[in-house]
Amino acid sequence: MSDEPVILIIDDSELLLERIRLRLEEGGYRVITTTQTVGAARHLLAARLVIIDWHMPGISGGEVLKSFRAAAATTVQKPLFYLYTSDPSLAATAKTLGFDGTFINKGNEDSLLRQVKAAFLISKVRARG
Repeated sequence: MSDEPVILIIDDSELLLERIRLRLEEGGYRVITTTQTVGAARHLLAARLVIIDWHMPGISGGEVLKSFRAAAATTVQKPLFYLYTSDPSLAATAKTLGFDGTFINKGNEDSLLRQVKAAFLISKVRARG
């Protein structure tokens, strides 16, 4: 498990974060979860993938993304930033909002695990190309 990439997940639901963490860890990933956007950027050095909820109290996922992209600007290895949503209209605009991609079916941990595996596979293929 220690060779697997670290995934940072930001969401305002502690219950959802716990379910996601457990499922992704079962899938072999190392996972950091937080409901706090302030101070979470410290995890960017270790993270290969950052999963961000859009609807959070007092801040949007877009604002979190902007802050994290600025914080990661000086890092050698930039993490991937993915929006996590069940809103099809929001998912359709994720790229224009600055996200690298979207994970859909929010709340379905098995679906998320499959999507995370696919995102890492695509990332590896692009890195070779």
